[in-house]
This record gives sequence, structure tokens and C-alpha cells, in this order.
Amino acid sequence: MPAPALRFGTIRFRITAIAAIAVAAVLTIVAVALITLLRRELFTNLDNSLEQRADTYQTSFFEEDDEDMSVLLNTNDEDRAAQLVGADGEVIGSTPNLAGAPPLGRPDTAEAETTRSTTIAELEDDAYRVLSRPIETASGPAVLHVAQNIDDLNDTVFNLTVALTIAVPTVVAILAALVWWLVGRTLLPVELIRAEVADISGTDLRRRLQVPDHADEIARLASTMNGMLDRIDGAGRRQRQFVADASHELRTPLTRIRTELEVDQNRPELADPAKTNAALLEEAIDMQQLLDDLLFLARSDEHQHLQHRVPTDLDDIVLQEVQRQRLGTGIRIDTSAVSAAHLAADPGQLTRVVRNLLGNAVRHAAETVTVSLGESDAAVRLAIADDGPGVPREARRRIFERFGRADDARTRAEGGTGLGLAIVRDIVHRHRGTVRYDDQWQGGARFVVELPSGRSPQTPPSEA
Repeated sequence: MPAPALRFGTIRFRITAIAAIAVAAVLTIVAVALITLLRRELFTNLDNSLEQRADTYQTSFFEEDDEDMSVLLNTNDEDRAAQLVGADGEVIGSTPNLAGAPPLGRPDTAEAETTRSTTIAELEDDAYRVLSRPIETASGPAVLHVAQNIDDLNDTVFNLTVALTIAVPTVVAILAALVWWLVGRTLLPVELIRAEVADISGTDLRRRLQVPDHADEIARLASTMNGMLDRIDGAGRRQRQFVADASHELRTPLTRIRTELEVDQNRPELADPAKTNAALLEEAIDMQQLLDDLLFLARSDEHQHLQHRVPTDLDDIVLQEVQRQRLGTGIRIDTSAVSAAHLAADPGQLTRVVRNLLGNAVRHAAETVTVSLGESDAAVRLAIADDGPGVPREARRRIFERFGRADDARTRAEGGTGLGLAIVRDIVHRHRGTVRYDDQWQGGARFVVELPSGRSPQTPPSEA
């Protein structure tokens, strides 16, 4: 597959653009600095040379208190010039190439030594560097002007500027092309992964990406994508199983309702309206409970976080639910181990947890259900046990799944809808707690719930 095409806004384009801009900025700064430093160094050397020549001229002007202009007259260099100007503005002497020329500067003898770049008309308007120094002569104060052609120096700086002006864009262009190629090669496996994922349809989630042998970011990306596909595939299977189980659970009471009505319709002489109404009411109540559980789980899947959290006394909830269970059963419920327990929670949802666990225990108990509740600095611990047959070891891993029962052959009357413990697990997890089946308990089933204590520093603040 070819590398990704040129598209503005892509990662490849952005990386290339950022790299090119950064390198261009750095190279431009370096080029300007290099030109500036070179020009400064060349002019510094030239100024030093001018000062040395000025020193030579100054010491040669006087021999036995007589002005000696021979040193100027004997200078015959087209690139160099010198001129001595008196205080009255008259030229006292100069090199041959400045013969008859006006003063190169004002004869301000009070001015300190200065250096400047200028053009000299008498020297073909070439650019010169001129050093002007006030001196004392036998005739009085004067100004010595020493000049040197700087065309070669300017040409050197100009040539370097032109070379860098061409080199910097060229280097940036070459670097941009190299970065573009390298990023394209680097992102090619990502593009292959994207194309392969795009080919995986919603109905064929069994396909997986090929993970490269080398353990790098691309391999981790492929592994992560495969993990995501595993989760999506598993969620799809669980959803389909959930829909199938819900349909089956709803079909059972509907079938019994239809059977009751058809029997009464076909054999009206044997019909017992009161008995039929009672049976239909019981089935309707069971269907309503099942639909409530299904609606709760559906809403729970959409809202993963608690929307209502207030200070709650869990012992009050436990005792109320125990009293409620005692009214409808002959099973003995022992609450002697129930003590005060406080936490920040949703009291309505914790009521559902206690109700489901108590109802499950009462349904399977032979004679007694034992409830214990306590609080430590870190957690609130609720345990509900019964003296029934317990849960077979091979079935314990699925009892907290939706529509999971200890025995798949049980009827709804014997084993419930299979949603109670799934709801318990969901609520407890959203309270940042844990629920488990106690494998060490002998003589029945025992479920243990642990929730963050209201006194724990890790407990989050109440949410409105």
C-alpha cells in the first residue's frame, strides 16, 4: 500500500511543516549571526590596520620639528589614501590619489577619533573606511584622515549572504522532503492498521489485526486494537445473549398467561375466574419485576457513575429490609451481628442490594438466614448467609452474570430471574466496592459486600 497522500491537516503534513519551519528559523538565525559576526570581524581587523597606519603617519610627520609629508607622498596605493587637514580647513598634505581633493571631513580637532564608512568621489565613488584622528603638528592642531577601500570586504559579505540565501532554503527543502518520506514510512503501518480495521464489519468481529514482531508503539497499537475488538466482540455476544435470555424470560409468563386464558375459553364450564385472576396477577407481578430489573440494568449501562450520594446509615436499611422479609416468610433471620455503619451512598440503590441478597438467601435457606454488618476505618462490611444447599463450585463464576443461575435447569420460581445478583454487583461496583461469594463458608451460601467507609479519607465528596 502506498504511503498516505499529501493532505493538509494530516499528521504527516503537520510534522513536516513544523520541522521545516523550525529548521528554517534556526538556519536563518545562524546565517544572520554568521554574516553579522563575519562583517564585524572584518571591519575590526580593518580598523586595527587603519589605526596602525595612522600611528605610522603620525610619528613620521615630525623630524627635528619640521613637518615631513614624504610619507604621504610616497604612498602610491589605489586602495589606500591619507590626508592631513589643518585647523583652518586647508589640506596640508595627502597621498597622490587624493591630490587636489577637498578635505575628507570637517577639521574639528576637538572631536575624538572616529571611524566611518563612506564613498569618496575623487576615488571613483568607491566605498572606503575612513579613520579620522585629531593630532598635534608643529604648525598646530590638525586632523589626520586615513582611508582604505572596502569593496573587497563588502563583496565578501555579499557573496556569503548570497550563498546562505541559496543554501538555507535548499537545506530546508531537502530536510522537508526527508522528513516527509520518513514520517510517511513511519506512519505506513498505522495506515495499514486503519485500513484493516475499516474492513472489519460489525457482523464479523472475529477478525484480528496482525501484530508486528518488533515490540514498538505500532505493535502496542495493534495489540490495543485487538483488545478493543475482543471487548466489542464480547459485548456484542453478551448483548445478544442478554436479548435472547430476556426474550425467554418474558416468554415464560406470557405462555402461562395465554394457557390460562385458552383453558378458560375452551372449557368455560370449568373456568374459575377468581383463580385465573390470581394466577394472571402473579404472572403480571413477575413480569413487572423482570421488566424493572431489565430497565435498571439498561439505565445502569448508560450511566456508569452515581448521580445521588448522601450520608447513609446502612444498618437502618438492613433492619428495614429484614423486617420486610420476615412478614412474608417463616425463615428465621438472625440480625444479632448487625451494628452501626455509615457511608456516603445512594440509599435507594443500597436498599436494592440488601433486598436482592436477602431475598436470594430467604429463597434458598432451609431454616435460618444470618446477617452481619460492621464498620472499620476503611470499609463497611455486609455479609448475608443462608443454611441452604449453597452454590456448586463450578457455577460460582457465573452467578453474578446477567441471567446467571447456580443451576440453569431451575425454574424462575426456584432460581429467580437471574438478574438479582447482577444488579447487586453493578450497584456495588458503582459505589467503588466489591461483592463476592465466600468460598470458605460451609453449610450454605454466604455473600460478602465491602464498601468504602464514610470515615475513609478516600471516600469522594457527596454528589448532588
